[in-house]
Amino acid sequence: MMDLHSLEAEHGVLGAMLRQPHLIDVLSDDLAADAFAWDDNADLYRLVLELHADGQPVDPITLESRRGALPSGTKTFGYAAEILTNTPSVANAKSYAQIIRDRAICRQLASAAERINEVAHEQASVEDKVSLAQSIVLGLDAAGKEGECQMIGDILADHVEILQERLDRFEQGEIMDGLSTGILDLDKYTQGLKPGQMIVIAGRPAMGKTTLAMNVAADVAVGQKKPVLVVSLEMSKTQLMDRLLAAVGGIPLPALKSGVCAADHVTELNAATLKLRDAPLCVSDVPVMTMPRIRSIARRQSHRMGGLSLIVIDYLGLVEGEGKGRTEDVTAMSRQIKLLAREMGCPVIILSQLNRGCESRPDKRPVLSDLRESGAIEQDADIVMFVYRDEVYHPNTQDKGIGEILIRKNRDGEIGTVPTVFQGDRSRFIPLAARSSQANVVQVNF
Repeated sequence: MMDLHSLEAEHGVLGAMLRQPHLIDVLSDDLAADAFAWDDNADLYRLVLELHADGQPVDPITLESRRGALPSGTKTFGYAAEILTNTPSVANAKSYAQIIRDRAICRQLASAAERINEVAHEQASVEDKVSLAQSIVLGLDAAGKEGECQMIGDILADHVEILQERLDRFEQGEIMDGLSTGILDLDKYTQGLKPGQMIVIAGRPAMGKTTLAMNVAADVAVGQKKPVLVVSLEMSKTQLMDRLLAAVGGIPLPALKSGVCAADHVTELNAATLKLRDAPLCVSDVPVMTMPRIRSIARRQSHRMGGLSLIVIDYLGLVEGEGKGRTEDVTAMSRQIKLLAREMGCPVIILSQLNRGCESRPDKRPVLSDLRESGAIEQDADIVMFVYRDEVYHPNTQDKGIGEILIRKNRDGEIGTVPTVFQGDRSRFIPLAARSSQANVVQVNF
């Protein structure tokens, strides 16, 4: 069994700093004083850094002149001199520093295990316990100090590589650095859905929110072969599968539901089945969900699938809150969704209902203030897009069959309107340019 402390490694690092002070910057770059297991070593380390930061030479005498004794009462000169004498070589000092960091993390693991044991005995739901346990483990400081702050010069050096990547994409004719939605005109506005983004798709009932979201999920999983998690609180796996088969295969949804497709659309059905069978797309349709449970599911699936490229939650109105009042609950959930996107390192699409405000206006197209229940959704979201079909309100409209995607907030780009063709019987939106008199021969990017 491995010891969670290493006195030898701690003395090796301190001795290397005393023997060759130019190593102080190298060894302290990613080593916190709290990583030392023994208080005297941690205090001596702090004193070394303090003296070095002041531009003073570092040796047992200068350390003693700054502070005659360590907080424990140990004489600074004698302790530093003993360490220096017992350090014959500094060749492996970097390895010693890594040992200190590793043992510190192992001690955090042991402490986390004790806390998780306490959580297991608390009076709470199993889902909340699992979520808290995961948070405790994910909160371990495995990255050291380097992620806390960076100098602007270091950030700029990294950013130059990002700029070069953008130039390379431009020269290759690529327009974006995120996930494609499958609708080119929409991608021009978003420049791709990016890690950490919270994207809201909202609309009144029957507008096609779920259809659009599942179209994007299918394009990412089937077309781009990237892992997607769909958390569906409104529809069952069977309902979602019907919609996916209809969209990917171009099969009329009524034919799927009646069973006729197995005879009349066998070629399309087989093709869609083959595409979906190997797609990295997983679905959860548990009807009662809380944000802690959604986070737990996302973490497990990310581990199983080697990461997630997209999460879709359908929809916010059905996520259970903490009972503090719906507005306050939605505010908290909106913030948790944004944090989930950053934690998972992928965009999260959340579907949301609208209030009835738009129905009292002559122009029924929604605006940001129509988002239901909380202004926090508008505040936290990176992109807010509304789905609008004029034929829902005006059956005789000239825009029959047209679905408008209204981009009303776009933190990294412009707002605008993307007209598309809505094929309700095939559960999909397709680019306007792809419209054909024969719907079943329209090509989509699945």
